[in-house]
Amino acid sequence: MSTRTLLRGGVVADGIGSTTRRADVLIDGPVIASVGAAVPGPPGCDIVDLEPGSVVCPGFIDAHIHAEGPLLASGRVDGALAQGVTTLVIGQDGSSWIGASADTARYLNDYYAPVNGVLEPPREMGVAGYHEALSGRLSHNIAVLASQGTIRHNVAGMASRPLNPGERIAARREVEKQLADGAVGLSSGLDYLPSRFGGVEEIAEIARPLAAAGRPYVSHLRSYGAEVRAGLGELVAVGRRAGIRVHASHMWGAPEEISSSFDAADAAGVAVTYDMYPYRRSSTILAMLVLPSHIQAGGPEQTVAMLADDGQRAALLADEKFSHESLRRVVLGCLPDEMAEFAGLPITQAAARNSRPAGEWVLDLLIAADLKVGAHLDRPSLTDDHLAWLALGDRHCAGSDGIYQGQNPHPRGYTAFARLAPYYLADGPATGYQRLARHFAANAADVYGLRHRGRLAPGMAADVCVVGPGGLTARATYDSPVIQAAGVSLVMVNGMITWRDGKPVTTAFPGQLVS
Repeated sequence: MSTRTLLRGGVVADGIGSTTRRADVLIDGPVIASVGAAVPGPPGCDIVDLEPGSVVCPGFIDAHIHAEGPLLASGRVDGALAQGVTTLVIGQDGSSWIGASADTARYLNDYYAPVNGVLEPPREMGVAGYHEALSGRLSHNIAVLASQGTIRHNVAGMASRPLNPGERIAARREVEKQLADGAVGLSSGLDYLPSRFGGVEEIAEIARPLAAAGRPYVSHLRSYGAEVRAGLGELVAVGRRAGIRVHASHMWGAPEEISSSFDAADAAGVAVTYDMYPYRRSSTILAMLVLPSHIQAGGPEQTVAMLADDGQRAALLADEKFSHESLRRVVLGCLPDEMAEFAGLPITQAAARNSRPAGEWVLDLLIAADLKVGAHLDRPSLTDDHLAWLALGDRHCAGSDGIYQGQNPHPRGYTAFARLAPYYLADGPATGYQRLARHFAANAADVYGLRHRGRLAPGMAADVCVVGPGGLTARATYDSPVIQAAGVSLVMVNGMITWRDGKPVTTAFPGQLVS
């Protein structure tokens, strides 16, 4: 089998120039050898004649995805491959079991399973151990973030106080170790526990090793929407104190508030970027959407016990989050098998099937499921204009926030890139595909320090996505969320084909841990 491949007859969007150009791409082993007009194929080279109108792009990078479980199970995420995604950035929201102790893995299996899946048996698994478990069966590259909440649980369990000096030293050493093992940054999830218990000074202290490594601090902010300015202010404060770049996960809020915060960050000398997917609904664990943090502070077992207490229930049911108006905006996504009939329904409809008030019913659901419920929240204040502004911003990179658990996952894991594409192609393909290549590949490569990926040029890694003449087409919907996108004809990872003609190639597994 030849180690050289010539992609012939396409239009190249290299992520570097301002317009596309007709060019051939010669790949030699895992790297790009040349990009130019009428490149001759060396003897023995495999030649792929592309359909007229095909666009050759750098392999796309998903800047924010929850793929730990699917990758461990099968080595690939077909919903991502179908959209041309060659590199997945995992370890998001400060809550991954990569980097966890056995005790922390058990906690995350109980608390965060509807997002990342479970690690069975629960055990210590670092960045290097995760890569070893996937070696020889990966269809994507993976980049891993160290997780602040995971590290915090490793050193202090569910302690809601600030870390003491010894714990901070231990946490910082864990960050250093994971960076040495190939992590590309540090994530936090300040809506989740125990990540939420970390303040600016504490996080800045354990994040300082990022400065020497040239890696970012990546945060699910403590607040979005109407309070996004406060959330960004905290992010920038960490960046300023630690002397590091910062990145906001799945950004949303009023453009004027976000823009003002960016101006303040620029004035403070803190570089800020963000990712976002093009949907009004979010998706996460149900407990985070409806329960106050103090109810969850003792861990899942204690939370379940508190939900059965009459006094606690009365207090919760009096809260606005348990009103009919609020609960009708929450759609169930991931449930235990015996409750699967309710997946895809708003909580109010599911409760009505049982002739119960929605608030009472959802509390009993959380108890019966031991909190292992995922859900999607509609955000009426996140308008189409806001989504367009976010997608078109120069600081933006594409991140699906894909979750692949449960009976009715959010469709963003199958269509985020395809739904983003029209924003960049509105002014035509010549400039549009270059803009798309920057948002889908180059920007994320820059954020995470992936110097050899994200662009098509000689010497760069041969991660390639070929979009057919019909373009990317999103097909998944809220009601049918797991339909793969259409339009990508070929995907190459490190010079080997991993997706072709609408199907994964199951004879090649060239994916690597990239850093």
